[in-house]
Amino acid sequence: MPNEWDAPPDNDDEEEIGPDHPDYDLSEAHGYTWEPRREHWPVPPWLIAAISLLVVLGLVLPSVLFLLRN
Repeated sequence: MPNEWDAPPDNDDEEEIGPDHPDYDLSEAHGYTWEPRREHWPVPPWLIAAISLLVVLGLVLPSVLFLLRN
């Protein structure tokens, strides 16, 4: 009795996946290219970093000042 792992794979059961198929973007037919780079969308990265630092500073600074007073 042949082992099922020894048999070559059957490629007859694969269906063609076209652009209208829900899994098209996951298939080899879609390709492996990355999405184009979006320049500074929606805001520049440096602005996001600056706002994040201000938020963290605004959350931490009152606690530090409170601890230093007591």
